[in-house]
This record gives sequence, structure tokens and C-alpha cells, in this order.
Amino acid sequence: AADVLELVKAVPPEVLLVIDEAYFEYLENPPDLLPLIRSGEHPNLLLMRTFSKIYGLAGLRLGYGIGGRELIAALEKVRQPFNINALAQAAALAALDDTPHLDRSRETNFLGMQFWQDALGHDGIEYVPSAGNFILARVGDGAGVFRKLQERGVIVRPMAGYQLPEWVRISIGIAAENERCLGALRAVLAG
Repeated sequence: AADVLELVKAVPPEVLLVIDEAYFEYLENPPDLLPLIRSGEHPNLLLMRTFSKIYGLAGLRLGYGIGGRELIAALEKVRQPFNINALAQAAALAALDDTPHLDRSRETNFLGMQFWQDALGHDGIEYVPSAGNFILARVGDGAGVFRKLQERGVIVRPMAGYQLPEWVRISIGIAAENERCLGALRAVLAG
């Protein structure tokens, strides 16, 4: 949190600073940048959030920006008309009011992350822990493991496009999904 605040303070006021908070709700103690916007202290700060991650509304392609009045007014000038439909608006408002769902999603993700860290560590597979809803695992031939898992009906993401050809990204699911994915991964890696 302190690093983010230092970054915000270090950016000159004439430079637009956009912070992607797509995984913000997964964090245990996220940095609260809203007071910096409300106070007008950093009119160059724009926070971007989405309903695609913890809220589970990826199909609606819905997100929002938080910034100072002048910055939002400038964005409004280039915004497409009718860019959010009534269904997406209703879903977003309902999601924002559904704190119990948010808490359950956060807890499910936390338990799933623990499951994956324990399982990968037990199997001697290098991984990169995450505060989001996925974990990176070094599996050797990332593209090959991706294809073999896909044949078993399990989808992971190969990371070669990010210069990590030996890695896959595994999304955290509910317990049954995590177990199924781990079983398939173990079978594929066993050859």
C-alpha cells in the first residue's frame, strides 16, 4: 500500500496516472486512494475497476473509472453514447449491494489459493503466489500442458505470450474445480 501511495505522490501533476484496480476486491488490505481523488489533491489520478473479476460479471463487459471532476468530464467528451445497457447497469448496482456474495467470493478465492499453493508446493512445482484469482505454475512445456489439459476438458492459459513459455496460469475455482484441475495436471505431468 505504501508503494502505491509513493507512486501517486511521485507522478508529476501534468502526467495522467491510471491505476488498474481489477483485482482490488481480492486484496486483504488494499490501498485506499479514494481520499486522494475526493480531496482534489491528485486531479491526474484515474482508478479503473471492473465487474469481471470478483463480481463474476465478465460477460457484461462492465467497468468504471473513478477520478476528479475535470478528468471525468474530459472522458465524457469521448465516451461512446449508449455504452452501457440497462441490464448491465442493473447487474452492477445489484452486485455493489451484494456484500455477502463479495465476502463469499473472496473467501472461496483465498481457500482456493491456499489449496493450489499447498498442492503445487507438495508436488515440487514452482509457482508464483498471487493476490488475484489465479496462480502461475512452472510446468515445463506450457503450451503442451495447455493442449493436453484442454483435451481433458480443463482450461488453463499458456504464458508464452508473456515470455514465460514454461508456465501456465491456473484460475482459482471452487473446491471441486480446483480438485479436478489438479488431478488432470498431475496426470498430464506424469506423462
